[in-house]
Amino acid sequence: MEMTLTTGVVVPKSQGAEVAGEFSEEILVERAAQGDEIAYGKLVRRYQTRLFNFVRSMVRNEEQAEDITQEAFVKAFFSLKKLQNPSSFKSWLFRIANNNTLDWLRKKRLQLVDVDEHIRESYVDERVNPEDHVVGDAKTMHIHAALDKLKADQRAILVMCDLQGLSYQEIAEVLNIPFGTVQSRIFYARRKLREHLDTSIIFEGEA
Repeated sequence: MEMTLTTGVVVPKSQGAEVAGEFSEEILVERAAQGDEIAYGKLVRRYQTRLFNFVRSMVRNEEQAEDITQEAFVKAFFSLKKLQNPSSFKSWLFRIANNNTLDWLRKKRLQLVDVDEHIRESYVDERVNPEDHVVGDAKTMHIHAALDKLKADQRAILVMCDLQGLSYQEIAEVLNIPFGTVQSRIFYARRKLREHLDTSIIFEGEA
């Protein structure tokens, strides 16, 4: 995936890991807020894979995920001056992407797909491309069916926690809710997901 900002800057897709910048993230954010597109390009390369995977896990459509991800980066670029704390750029960026995704899903009247920590490895192996998974796999299909029954807010919080590895504090900042609320929402979302799962299918043959 290649990001093209409306300002004309093209940012090639990184190969996975976050890119270490010449400057600290805070400095890059401050420079980007002043219109430095090169600095912002480094921020895009640092987070585009994680943000794209986050959005794709929610919409389950690669092309749409690319559009939403790019929209989030463009919106962030032109709103950077409003960001009071440069160190909160990561959670702020995820908040923009999350809001954009939820808006799109509401318009399409789709439900989200979430991930419980107990089935994370069965659902997504981050070391492999989604295309490498067997589409007709019975376990994957069963998990998708269970995840489809969850509410949008439940999916979003589990994807951030179990798939993207955001801390509870980061999620609290993304969703603008108290730390304790994050804990309870994750607990109830995981419990709800397990209600829809047939563990005999998920863990079949795993003694």
